[in-house]
Amino acid sequence: MKTPLKFTLPAILFSTIAVTTLAVTIIVLATPPAHVSAQSAGMQSVMNNIIDPGASVGQLKLGDTRARALELFPQKAEDQAWDDPCGQTLDWIDTSNPIGRGEVLIRIKKDHVFQIESATTRFKTAEGITTFSAPDDVRNIYKDMRAYTLLTQPSPALGDRPLVFWIEKKRGIAFAFAFDPSRHKRYVYKIIVFEPSKEFCPELEKTNSPKWQQIAPYATEPPPELSPERY
Repeated sequence: MKTPLKFTLPAILFSTIAVTTLAVTIIVLATPPAHVSAQSAGMQSVMNNIIDPGASVGQLKLGDTRARALELFPQKAEDQAWDDPCGQTLDWIDTSNPIGRGEVLIRIKKDHVFQIESATTRFKTAEGITTFSAPDDVRNIYKDMRAYTLLTQPSPALGDRPLVFWIEKKRGIAFAFAFDPSRHKRYVYKIIVFEPSKEFCPELEKTNSPKWQQIAPYATEPPPELSPERY
């Protein structure tokens, strides 16, 4: 009875080693290299910061609930929330942005997000357009935009001139341009995402307001008759 054991024991040992080796091989093959994991994490981070016209800003999507908005943009001491003619607004201050302080304005109606406004360099379009981008950067990408100006009281913080908006309604995106007096140039102040072909609220005004005036396509300044001196 001892003779078969001389052959059986090595066979068992060989089988065990083979199975163990196979298991280790599978684990090694299933685990991506560190540089691949880093690339995937980096890609995920980039995607989380993308402004998608008519859809989302980062992970926050149009149609998300107020609770979801607060989950992604938890309110801090410096943040604010208020009711307004367009619904409710959550104002999230981007205090940790190394490039500079900015904000995200989340417009909510009936407990759902209907408009998202990014005024921070943290978020950008797939083409790289973000706050402080030049009007030409926008014009080179978006070829079917209409321009408007909002004749509310100009703000010194935004150059003491009326804001100018370029809008592509079918895609659900708008760019608001403020004025930089030191450089005598307009720049992207905020990027607004809304439901395609639906109305949106520019600076809490309705688009049927007499303060909302259409101007020439891709104009960066209102015409003389709508100059700031009149208001």
